[in-house]
Amino acid sequence: MYKLTFISLQDNRRLECTAQAQSTLISAVRSLVSDGKLQLAWRCGQGTCGACKVRLEHAGSGSMVTLGGKEKNVMIRHAGLAADSPLTIPDTPELVRLACHIQIKSDLTIYVE
Repeated sequence: MYKLTFISLQDNRRLECTAQAQSTLISAVRSLVSDGKLQLAWRCGQGTCGACKVRLEHAGSGSMVTLGGKEKNVMIRHAGLAADSPLTIPDTPELVRLACHIQIKSDLTIYVE
């Protein structure tokens, strides 16, 4: 189990929970969203709509992350990623990611709008 700490960028509110290793972030938070405890939007849950944008901090922050082709294409359309960006890019808290593509492999701090 890993610890997830959500921080709202709107009001700095914090919410903590745990999640199973290797689950996707979107699946780990479905009940929090449906219970009204967390404000995170998504429409498809499959990585194509771009609605589940988050920013992350974790033990590997600052290293390189390899995006999948689908995630990169959606981030180009919906998150301001440059079209000529390589698949492997720096994993920084400024990088917008899609919650449906994030596999939980460590404790995470997740910034939501």
